[in-house]
Amino acid sequence: MTSSGTAPTTDATAPSLNRRLIVIAGILLLAAVTIWKAADIARSTAVDGARETGRERLALYDSTLQAALERYRYLPFVVTRNNGVNELVSRGGEAGDVNLYLEQINAQAGADALYVLDANGETLAASNWRSDVSFVGHNYSFRPYFRDAMEGKAGSFFAIGATTGEPGYFLSWPIVGTEALGQADKILGVAVVKVDLNPLQQDWRDGGETVFVSDSNGVVFLSSRADWKYRTLGALTPETVERIRRGRQYRGIKLQPLELMPVTASSAAAERPGDGGSQGQLRRFGGTDYLLQSRNIENLGGRLHYLSPLANVTARVSSVIAIMAISWILLFFAILFLRERRLKAASARRAREAMAIEAVNRKLQAEIEERRRAEGELRETQNELVQAGKLAALGQMSAAIAHELNQPLAAIQTFLAGSRIFLKRGDSGQVEENLTTLSRLADRMGAITGQLKTFARKSEGKLAPVVLQDAVADALALLDPQIRLDAVEIVTDLPSTPVTVRADEVRVGQVLVNFVRNAIDAMEESDKRLVTIALYVTEQTAVLSIDDVGHGISDENLAKLFDPFFTTKEVGEGIGLGLSISYGIITDLGGSLQAENNPAGGARFTIRLPVLEQAETALSGFAPAGTGT
Repeated sequence: MTSSGTAPTTDATAPSLNRRLIVIAGILLLAAVTIWKAADIARSTAVDGARETGRERLALYDSTLQAALERYRYLPFVVTRNNGVNELVSRGGEAGDVNLYLEQINAQAGADALYVLDANGETLAASNWRSDVSFVGHNYSFRPYFRDAMEGKAGSFFAIGATTGEPGYFLSWPIVGTEALGQADKILGVAVVKVDLNPLQQDWRDGGETVFVSDSNGVVFLSSRADWKYRTLGALTPETVERIRRGRQYRGIKLQPLELMPVTASSAAAERPGDGGSQGQLRRFGGTDYLLQSRNIENLGGRLHYLSPLANVTARVSSVIAIMAISWILLFFAILFLRERRLKAASARRAREAMAIEAVNRKLQAEIEERRRAEGELRETQNELVQAGKLAALGQMSAAIAHELNQPLAAIQTFLAGSRIFLKRGDSGQVEENLTTLSRLADRMGAITGQLKTFARKSEGKLAPVVLQDAVADALALLDPQIRLDAVEIVTDLPSTPVTVRADEVRVGQVLVNFVRNAIDAMEESDKRLVTIALYVTEQTAVLSIDDVGHGISDENLAKLFDPFFTTKEVGEGIGLGLSISYGIITDLGGSLQAENNPAGGARFTIRLPVLEQAETALSGFAPAGTGT
């Protein structure tokens, strides 16, 4: 009888369970597809943004390079128009006046050197004729810029100076004879200017971006990265190597390939078919992926290259995946919540129809007790969050604390080894001195662990007088290993008279540790690392401010800074509860917490708490967790 009575129920339940599994599987599949599609769109959008930025940066760097060269491009032509120069290359003679002329012209122009060659490539006059490395008397017929000018063309060429050993860019112009000299239209010599591009290269390095220029042979001769200079974009053919050798372009330098490797197929989805110029190619150098974009340089015979790091693309894709995953999780829980709500509503409706007023009253009483229990659990959860925040802070400070403890431990081992030797020698005086030193080291380690023990203990929820100067000193003592490890300067402006508030000492200490640690983290990339802590009393209110010199807080983030789970740190470095918990602690103590940007730069957090007399009134209705209500 029992078996026959339960079988229909089982049969009816099975189809319903199957339908639920199918619905859940469908939701999971839809979530996976939408997350994948969103990540793909985010990746494509981010790479397109990098391409557009790269094209703009290429145009900007091209204009700066052209401007640096155009400043001197006219000089060789101007020199060819000088009668003394024409007379010198056509008839020879003394070059004294021409040397002075070139020296004066170059003094105004600011080029590296300005000089004149005859038809055989012999230097007849130069602006550096007074120098120990004067070009006068040297033959440069092997240079391509000389051969181009002798063919009647404007020449340009980058090379390491054959005389000075200093790199430079050479611009040349043919000196054409005139009818007055009886040599009309005959090329008599070449005027050349040598331009030093190191200042431009230094400007590129100061910009912090990766940009470089390669010549027609694929050799990098200008770069914002010093270790990339004179590297090749690929293996050079024997013919190219021989051509470079004949022109003495990079004399004494071993040209090694620059290992800009194509990325793997899994990462190549962002690279468009046919990319090769300003659209860019994906390359990897030193384990980092980049978007390489290039463009030809007008009148230079080379190419300008710009590398955009793709780390922000990966970060953006990860953020999109996280946001979509969280959205689907929230949607799933919302569906469950609505379903649960609908079921509860139906149950309540059936209960109202079947139960009498007395039963309803009993249910209401039970709900009241449940709410009281939930409130107690909520307060306990808040206490656990506070304790978890402190333990998390200790975990993040563990590296600095370990470093601080390792020093006395190493010293203890050294003194113990020395004491054994002195004992064998019978030198009890030295052993006594070592034991005294060991005692001081043990005291030092005890002080460090004592601070950790005090900070880590769980709050008892009792309010008592707290001297804010002591709380600041305890927090700085706890953070001292981290402060010294990160080379942070701490400046305090505290009154000599004790400023006392009625508070929970453990929780106030956690708030101060949170804010000082946040200030240290905010200055991670700053050259100057300074935290200023100031305390004063105004209108029976203790005002404690903590300033840093970091990057400050954006207006957008200021509005939601104290929201739970909001954080500006990288994924894995924080969960966004520290400021929210601190805000709750200060508010429960009858105070206020404000965040703003310091006019001098950086962020400022200001805590306001009523001093002891005012605190007694402000907290008269406050019942801390664990004390009852």
